[in-house]
Amino acid sequence: MSEQAFNATMNMAAMKGAFFNGVAEEVGKERAFELLSGSLENLGSTFGKATKDQMGLEKLDVETASSIMKGMVETYGLTSEIEETPDRVQVKNYRCPFYEGLKMAGYEHEAIEAFCTYGPAVMTRAFVENLDPDATYDFKKFRAAPDDFCVEEIVFKK
Repeated sequence: MSEQAFNATMNMAAMKGAFFNGVAEEVGKERAFELLSGSLENLGSTFGKATKDQMGLEKLDVETASSIMKGMVETYGLTSEIEETPDRVQVKNYRCPFYEGLKMAGYEHEAIEAFCTYGPAVMTRAFVENLDPDATYDFKKFRAAPDDFCVEEIVFKK
């Protein structure tokens, strides 16, 4: 894990969290989450389509999905463990710059869970679905406590 990537992502998450708070004050928290989800879903779709085109992917497989998730983990500086089985890729995220950045922006644990559920998880779901509509992404578990871990999973239809 790159400390530089972790710190950059953490600072970006803190800025995004501060901006989100301002938007939520203006339009309400529910509407702010709708806007967050919509914008990140669009971004995930765009990234998914571009990645599919660049890689010439016809169908996403476990090895390719694992490699892509590893790249995302490294880009953002997460401390993660990636497990593969014949029909899924599971990512356990331990030290998370998004969590730490949102804490810096004044978010409590439950608010960070909501932000991750309506933000990065929506973006990753759209990304995966645009790589392969037969693959599904699930944000399976949010950390029970700050020192716990989150679980994301990509499942492949047989």
